[in-house]
Amino acid sequence: MTPNDPIRSSYRGVPPGTRLNGIYEIEAMIGAGGMGEVYKCREIQTGAPVAVKMLLPDMVDNEAALGLFRREAAALHNLPHDAIVRYFLFTVEPVLQRPYLAMEFVNGRSLSNMLDEGPLSFEALLKLMHRVGSGLQAAHEHGIIHRDVSPDNIIVPLDDVRRAKIIDFGIARSTQLGDKTIIGSGFAGKDNYASPEQVGLYGNDVTAKSDVYSLGLVLFHALTGQKLDMGGSQFQLVEKRRRVPDLGAVDLRIRPLLERMLQPDPALRPTMAEVANWTPTAPVQASATPLYGFDPLARPETGPSALRDRTDRTPSTAQRPHSLWLGAGVAGLLLLLGGGYAFYKLVWSAPGVAALPPPPKLAGTMTPQRIEPAPPQPGSQEPPKLPSQPTVTPSPALDAPGRAERIRRYVAQYAGGDCFFILPVAVSPSAAVIEGFGASTAPFDTFDKAFRREQGFEASVGVRQVTQAQCPAVKFLSQVGSDQARAPRINLSATELKAGETLTGTIENFANRVVELLMVSDRGEVQSLSYLLKPGTDSLSFTLPTARATGPQLLLVVAAPRVLDSLRQPRPMAADTFFLQALSEAQRGNTTITAAARYVLLTN
Repeated sequence: MTPNDPIRSSYRGVPPGTRLNGIYEIEAMIGAGGMGEVYKCREIQTGAPVAVKMLLPDMVDNEAALGLFRREAAALHNLPHDAIVRYFLFTVEPVLQRPYLAMEFVNGRSLSNMLDEGPLSFEALLKLMHRVGSGLQAAHEHGIIHRDVSPDNIIVPLDDVRRAKIIDFGIARSTQLGDKTIIGSGFAGKDNYASPEQVGLYGNDVTAKSDVYSLGLVLFHALTGQKLDMGGSQFQLVEKRRRVPDLGAVDLRIRPLLERMLQPDPALRPTMAEVANWTPTAPVQASATPLYGFDPLARPETGPSALRDRTDRTPSTAQRPHSLWLGAGVAGLLLLLGGGYAFYKLVWSAPGVAALPPPPKLAGTMTPQRIEPAPPQPGSQEPPKLPSQPTVTPSPALDAPGRAERIRRYVAQYAGGDCFFILPVAVSPSAAVIEGFGASTAPFDTFDKAFRREQGFEASVGVRQVTQAQCPAVKFLSQVGSDQARAPRINLSATELKAGETLTGTIENFANRVVELLMVSDRGEVQSLSYLLKPGTDSLSFTLPTARATGPQLLLVVAAPRVLDSLRQPRPMAADTFFLQALSEAQRGNTTITAAARYVLLTN
């Protein structure tokens, strides 16, 4: 394929090596549906994997398909929760003339695939319920109803339910935008897990309580290994939901909760917050799992690690066949990748549905630029609607690099307050992916509006929320971390860890400078871990031991031309004092320092 030869065949797909907006590069197609394809890509600058959903060429003028893309972007873009797949970018690739949605690549398999091998243990079920329930609670708090909660839409990396992620918000409904669901009054989702109101009962009024009902059916399936028979004809769908289904096979400890979740009347069901925080009245044997943190003095355990929340079985290494669902508008994909399953799904609606409003603020729609030579005009608060037939972006070759550089300078020079730090992860003349650190999302909302006003399009902003006690570290980053070209690069084995796991990583791009490794706890204590660094070829490696702490941690790497004693404190020190001393020593010695940070979440 030449750069000017857009793909026209849904069977060939887009070849590996194709670049999308200069930000992502396609590695392989991992699935296809009737209206689109899913690709595994890498971010060109960082090498990080991403998943990209792309409309087929023949569907770019289909308002229903475009509406679904806007719906998924709108649903995901304000939901920074670890149990929800993270959204990055929604735009149109100018050469291929195809809209696409870029999001977090989750290497795992579906809960439905896990349950084919047997039910979860009771303790694993509770942790799955708390994990998924907290993610859906976050969605509900942002006014988003998923509307298709099912085992197919829950992905479980490494068969560890504590890492489960909810996917496919493509048919989600926003209660804040005041609009109708994308499929009008019709049904979306899998009929077996639909709520009574989704099949026409109780005024057909789908609210957050609908997700509670669907999750109740998922929990029944997960605990018993058998899904309740709630499908059938339209008449059967309705009749089976007029009463609470038979729960005789359910463990008595959780049966009262499921009875409430599966009440036909939404008003009688608990909220998702109640589900996420529910604990059984009878004692449950819990694993003696220590909290995970970083304590260089802690001795690593030599015995068996804490219970991994998996069923007692060996996961199959062979890919299970999965059909492509198109009946109610759901297309599923399952791919065996590197010993695990990389699971992504395309969600579509029936033809003739109404288009949705574009995504809201903070990480919303990238507006495709048109052929007109005039520069792009600033958008309104609501990003413009995608064109019915996207056209090729103008390509002023001499101006494109300069425009991207101006965007980088704008981001680097933007001042958002003492606890605010942003850096461009990937930038092109018409798209930008930006990562931020801060204790509140409010200044990032302000930045988003300012960026759109100045640049004429909306950036994709990912916010890593820290504690107030960690704000001195964020302020330090804003003072010394904006020089991305000279900043050290940190590669981590994981960004979310649990008890019994070990964090490993490497540091690159430090040339001949002295490197210091620091950990800033959620309590605002800074600890030097530089003694754990091991030299290698053009890189340093480290392995961080365990401790008893949870919460967001900031891993900082500081590079300087000489040793700074203030960065090598023998004992933990308060962040405000630590970074003030470091900056003072650097200024006194006229020493230029640069820094980079990674966000690591430690959980039980």
